[in-house]
Amino acid sequence: MKCTQDTKQKYKVALGFCLEFYRVCMGSFLLLFTPQECEDRLCTLDENKTKSDVLSTIGTIINSFTMFSFLLLYGVEIIRENKCIDYLEVNKRKPFDNESVGKELSVLPHDKLKTLHTYDENYKYMGYGTTITFILNTTYSGILIYKRYLNLSTLTVFITNVLFMGLKVTDVYTTVYTKKNIFYSAYMKKKVQFNDVDPDVVPSFVSV
Repeated sequence: MKCTQDTKQKYKVALGFCLEFYRVCMGSFLLLFTPQECEDRLCTLDENKTKSDVLSTIGTIINSFTMFSFLLLYGVEIIRENKCIDYLEVNKRKPFDNESVGKELSVLPHDKLKTLHTYDENYKYMGYGTTITFILNTTYSGILIYKRYLNLSTLTVFITNVLFMGLKVTDVYTTVYTKKNIFYSAYMKKKVQFNDVDPDVVPSFVSV
């Protein structure tokens, strides 16, 4: 049963990341994927990519840095998620409050518990960094895109792509801004909470 739960959870993580990667590409490279005006017509993707004026060059750098920062976030997120799957379980027969989960975690080897908390903290700090980058990228790209406004599609695509990133940032906060022993999954929606220790990582002499 344990193997089945872990396998299913990791499959969901892999599928979720594929969807998230598409979103972060669209949401980071706003100057590339947002429809813009070029001499009273729609710019081609190649034209968006090859704009060489100073403002566009700066925008491309900011877009690229935003993509990089979110990839770092996803790296930490995936490691954290896999540690939770490896060390913890979702047990609907046990309580989910901070104190009760803390008692369950007391049987987890100290190094593994420390690892969980470390990645939780790292994920939180990466959330801070990507939020700042997201705001900077949205603001700067938005100014340039406003100057190259084509039609309603410009606004629609820009807002949609910004929402992709905004929802991700919000999701990070709801995942890690919890009490110490509350470990939510970042990929299994309906906010699955890990509340029990995986039997495989509990020393055999400990009675759970």
